[in-house]
Amino acid sequence: KLAAGFGIIALACLFWAIVFYSPYAYYVMTFNYENGRQPGFAVGFAFSMIVVVGNAIMYEVCARISDWVGFRFKDNREACYMILYTVACLFNVGLDFVTTYFTAEKVMEGLGFRNYFGIPLKEITEFTAKFETYGMQRSLAENTYAYAFPSTYLIPFLIEPFPTILAPLWIGRLIVRSHPEVQGPAAEEWLAMADMEMGRYADLLLNTILGILIFYFPGGYTWMLFLGMAGSHVWIYAFDHYRVLRSIPACTFASYDIEWWGQAMFAPIIAIIASCLAFKSNCEPGMYCVRGPSLIKICCAAWIAHVVLHICVLVYVVPLLGMPEPEEDAQKDLTFEMLAKREPCTWFTSNPVNCLRSKYMYSHGPACSFYRLGKEVTMKSNPAIGCFYEQGASRKNIA
Repeated sequence: KLAAGFGIIALACLFWAIVFYSPYAYYVMTFNYENGRQPGFAVGFAFSMIVVVGNAIMYEVCARISDWVGFRFKDNREACYMILYTVACLFNVGLDFVTTYFTAEKVMEGLGFRNYFGIPLKEITEFTAKFETYGMQRSLAENTYAYAFPSTYLIPFLIEPFPTILAPLWIGRLIVRSHPEVQGPAAEEWLAMADMEMGRYADLLLNTILGILIFYFPGGYTWMLFLGMAGSHVWIYAFDHYRVLRSIPACTFASYDIEWWGQAMFAPIIAIIASCLAFKSNCEPGMYCVRGPSLIKICCAAWIAHVVLHICVLVYVVPLLGMPEPEEDAQKDLTFEMLAKREPCTWFTSNPVNCLRSKYMYSHGPACSFYRLGKEVTMKSNPAIGCFYEQGASRKNIA
């Protein structure tokens, strides 16, 4: 299913490229750049919306695939989603950079741009030599900045409160108010917020990728990009802080899988810094000076070396710095009864068939209460059938 999922992602990326990106790319490539003309604000805004739509498509497709795979635990589903979304967005970024490179190449050759030594751009055949020319560097830096801020760093997160909090609440209120038959748990579900998910890991990974790519280019955009990133992340933190405290239902992520895979995904991303350093060091005083494929090989070697070292540190070194396992299990005397008095959700109370059987087949008094988040106050204890939680009793036990 994962293999099929990557195929679906490829089709979704192709759909985005053909339906949304290709009209923009065609307009930019056929625009008349004579006498220094540049596309106007509308084109820049359209590009921002194309990026937002592309990220939204990848968000939904990767979420659906992660659900379709059928993981047993939500932690594993979230880790899978994070990896798929990051890979899909990397494809979007790569496609945009390839298009931007060829667009800039065509425009600057048409305008008669030359390199530092006065050689016309048309006469430069090596990719690395052409990539290092001032015109190409400036154009690619502008595109990286436009792709990152505000298209990726800010606009999606300014929009996010509306589809995730305000719109569901408004629609739910209209449905509950206009349909008297919607009552009880059904009405509560319509008014409830969406569950917490760990997609923010993937969002921040994508932001990091775009921030690092700017190091390939002149430093004029670097401080503006990272200042925009810092301000955008303040908004993201404030929004998530509010969402966790005021909107989402209670949630538990019991394993370390998502965090570990988040750190592992940083390996190829942070490795881009090593590749940038190898690229920028070329022909500097006291450093190597190579051209063409040799420079590309050095950059790739630096990238691979960092990925290997990063993963090895994560797998072998980081565990050595953690807290040692206790010599004696602090929970060794904890029984099911002791835990079930504190935790309302157990195998018995979360199993609807068991609760129905208890009520209608065995006529237990009281019957096994079905656990519903936020309705723990209605649960009654019956130690004879393995149900120990009752809110008043549990508070006394904790005290």
